[in-house]
Amino acid sequence: MRPSDAARQLQYAVASQADTYDYEISYWEAHAYEDVFAEVSERGTLSDVMSVVEELGDQFVDGTRPSPAEAREIADGVLTAGGRPLTDGGDAN
Repeated sequence: MRPSDAARQLQYAVASQADTYDYEISYWEAHAYEDVFAEVSERGTLSDVMSVVEELGDQFVDGTRPSPAEAREIADGVLTAGGRPLTDGGDAN
C-alpha cells in the first residue's frame, strides 16, 4: 500500500469513528504520518499498515492528535508484534 493511500485510510477511519462524513483529520495531518506508513509498508505487511492506521485512528479523540514520534512508536510496536525484529539483526555493539 502506498503511504498516501494509508493516509487516506486514516482519514476514513477517523471520519467513521466520529460517525460523520466530514474529515476529522485534515489532509495535512494525515500526510504527516506518510514516512511512518512508508517504513511499515517496507518492513512489514499490508496487515501491519492497516494495524497502524487503526491504532492511530483510535488516538484521534477529543481533538488530540498523535505526534509523528508517537506514530513511529505505534509502528514499532506493530512491527515487533509476533517477534518480528526492529533491526536487521546487525551487531548489537
